Amino acid sequence: MWLSSPELIFAQMAGSLEFGELLALGYELCGSYPVTRGDGVLVRRPLTTPERLVAFLGQLEDARPVKLARSAALQVRRKSASVMETEVAIVSLTSRRRGGLGLPEGQLNEPLRLSEKGRRIARQKRIVGDLCWWERRVVVEYDGRASHSEEGSRIRDSRRRDALQVEGVDVTTVTGAQFANVYEFSELMAAVSKKVGKRFRGWAPGQIERHMKLRREVRKFHNENFGGDF
Repeated sequence: MWLSSPELIFAQMAGSLEFGELLALGYELCGSYPVTRGDGVLVRRPLTTPERLVAFLGQLEDARPVKLARSAALQVRRKSASVMETEVAIVSLTSRRRGGLGLPEGQLNEPLRLSEKGRRIARQKRIVGDLCWWERRVVVEYDGRASHSEEGSRIRDSRRRDALQVEGVDVTTVTGAQFANVYEFSELMAAVSKKVGKRFRGWAPGQIERHMKLRREVRKFHNENFGGDF
């Protein structure tokens, strides 16, 4: 049976997707979204990497879809673990020219090794951050609607916050409602940007329109492929 490689699929889909949709696809291919299997949930390995996408596209002849794919591949970040992590990362890290907020380069789901005191508090050796700048001791965490519905989850989250405080990490929590409010979210991320060494310049002419277009395209891709269940 013949199958297209993830890199070829990305290039092929550039002919029918808008930039934000293609970017969302790239995050999915380079991410580890959970997959439901029977009564449990499995976390799959990434199918490719941003570097492999860029290298593959560099071998193709110039054409409008290929140019779009190359532009999108340069904005893809690895290791997103959910649709909403992808949306927060795309909106935050994508260049301002493409409608994002243009924050300094951050990493998704990278571990922070804890000190002995942090380990005792968290009861684990390391903590993985949603969107992090560990060298600056800054992390952004997405708080999903159902993520804290159980007592066990609340206890683990409390230990996690206390451990990060001990490690001197500044934590910004983003809820679904805050992400949906463009201005509230941009204010939150402007503060994060300043903490990691880059002042947010505000909305340039036409920037808010590009920003809303990027959000619509990313959400359209996720609604169509994940049924809005995220």
